[in-house]
Amino acid sequence: MKPHEWMVKYTPQTAWVERKGMLIWLSFYAGILGGGSYLASLYFNNLWGMFISWLIIVVLKSGLHIAHAERPLKLWRMVLRPQTSWISRGLILTILFIGFGALQLAFSYWLPGTGGEILFKVLTGIMAFGIITYAGFTMSYVNGIPFWNSAILPALFMLWGILSGLALVMAIGLGGGNIDIRAVAAGSRVSLITTLILTGLYLWTAIYSGPTTRQSVKWLTQGYTALVSGIGVVLCGIIIPLAISLSSYFLGNVPVLSLAIVSIVCEIIGGLALTYCVLKVGVYGPLIPTRV
Repeated sequence: MKPHEWMVKYTPQTAWVERKGMLIWLSFYAGILGGGSYLASLYFNNLWGMFISWLIIVVLKSGLHIAHAERPLKLWRMVLRPQTSWISRGLILTILFIGFGALQLAFSYWLPGTGGEILFKVLTGIMAFGIITYAGFTMSYVNGIPFWNSAILPALFMLWGILSGLALVMAIGLGGGNIDIRAVAAGSRVSLITTLILTGLYLWTAIYSGPTTRQSVKWLTQGYTALVSGIGVVLCGIIIPLAISLSSYFLGNVPVLSLAIVSIVCEIIGGLALTYCVLKVGVYGPLIPTRV
C-alpha cells in the first residue's frame, strides 16, 4: 500500500503479522497450543502432557514475547494496568501459570494425591484457560478492526488449542502413556466438528457485520491468504484429522501412533494458519466509507 492510500482505502494491519510482528503471531499461537494442551493433559491426568505444555508456555510463548520487545527489561511494567489492558492481563496470566504450574508439577511428581497437588491443578487450569482465550479477547477489543471485534473469536481460539492438546495427549498415550485412547479420539471428533461449525459461523457473521468485515472475508478467499486458509486451516487443520478420526471410529480400531502424529502435525499447522489468517486479514476501514 502506498503512503497516500493510508486509511483512504481498506488498510491492513501489519504490526502483529509482518516482519518482527510475526513473533506476536507465533506467541499468540504458542499460548493457544500450550494452554489447550495443558487442559487436555489435566483432564486425562497425564503428567508428561502437562510438563510439555508448561514448557511450551515458558520457552515458546514467553521467549517470543521477550524477543519481540524492544526493551525486554521493562516488560514487567505491563502488569501495572490489568484493569484496562488485555496485554497486561495476559502477562499476569502467563506469570501465574508458570509459577502455579511449576508447583503443580512438583506436587504431582513427588506428592501425588495430596491437597497441594489438587489446589495447584485447579489454579494452573484456570490460568491455562485464561491463556488460550487471551489472544482472542485481546484482538476482539481492538475496535478499529471490525473483523476481530467478535465474541466468537476467543471461543474459536480455545477450540483450536483443545484440538492440538487432544492430539498431543493421544500421541503420548499411543507411545506408552496410561490414557484412554478411545475417549481421547471421541473428544477429538466432537472438537473437530464443533470447530468446523464455529469457524463457519464466525465467517458468516463477519459477512453480514458491515463492509469492512466483508472486505476481510474477501481477502481471506483471494490470493496467497486463500491458499493458507484452504490448505492450512481447512485441509490440514480439519479435514485430514477428521478423516483419520472417523476412519478409526467406523473401522473400530484404535488409531496407530503414526496417524496420531500426522493428526497433531496437521492440527498445529491448522492452528498456525488460522491465527495467521485472522491477523493477516484484519483491516481498518477507510475514513470515507466505500463499497466492497
